[in-house]
Amino acid sequence: MHYAGLHVHWDDLKYLLAVADAGALASAAKALRVDPSTVSRRIAALEKALGAELVARTPEGMTLTAAGERVVAVARRIDGELAALTQELAAGAAATGTVVVSSTEAFASYVLRALAALDEAHPGLQIEVAPTMKKVDLRRREADLAVRMYREESEGLAQRKLGSIGWSLYATERYLATTAPGRGLLDGHAVIGYSDTVSTIPGAVWVAAHASEGAIRIRCGSPSAALSAALADAGVCVVPCFIVGSQPGLVRITDQVVAQSEVYAVFLPERRTETKLRVVIDALVAMFARDGVALAGGTPSA
Repeated sequence: MHYAGLHVHWDDLKYLLAVADAGALASAAKALRVDPSTVSRRIAALEKALGAELVARTPEGMTLTAAGERVVAVARRIDGELAALTQELAAGAAATGTVVVSSTEAFASYVLRALAALDEAHPGLQIEVAPTMKKVDLRRREADLAVRMYREESEGLAQRKLGSIGWSLYATERYLATTAPGRGLLDGHAVIGYSDTVSTIPGAVWVAAHASEGAIRIRCGSPSAALSAALADAGVCVVPCFIVGSQPGLVRITDQVVAQSEVYAVFLPERRTETKLRVVIDALVAMFARDGVALAGGTPSA
């Protein structure tokens, strides 16, 4: 890309995205299958082209600066638009076969919605979405692709960041009418917590950090179950904003996003060139490019 003296190479933006997704120079280099010095050199070239420091180099690693965050946001939009364009142009090289996609139960409907549009361009492609709260084993081919709400730390797996999911607090109007809240978000409230089996999900972590043990009246094994409990007037739940939809009588207690899930498409690195897998991942990237603000807990897109 060249603009009035500005020379920015898309490949350099991809190196910056890799650092943002991996969280460290060495991890980004491993994901890109290059030497760490190559990643550092390409980011330095991007900084020179833009005339701004994009990453702060510390003994602990590399951290995005405010300028770096802005460039990453633009790069993600470009990445999403390129993915959408790839879908449009892929009709001449249609994907065939079956792709099994693992996802959380709550997010499965979004995955289905993102992939349903592939049917016209790729009539020979079959999609199976397997909703589960368990971590599937990709090496044992329990799925071809996993949509995970966290960065995968296991060695030998590749991943592509899709976007972010925002969590917030919800309760029914009926419940709120019977409660006298205090100054804090949870003061005076009955809290719907999470069971030990899902204690590491962002909503559960936030509840554990902010709610007293006595305030937690019920524990659930999934965000969908927590939302059902809230709809039954059991108290305040902390759930991903996207699963709430337009439930009548349900109120978002705060505009604040109290927790976030980083969403990744995870797959076996040796399969990254498979057309059917690439088409599915591109469709998910395009969906987040289109609906990312709403999924992150902001104002829904028109």
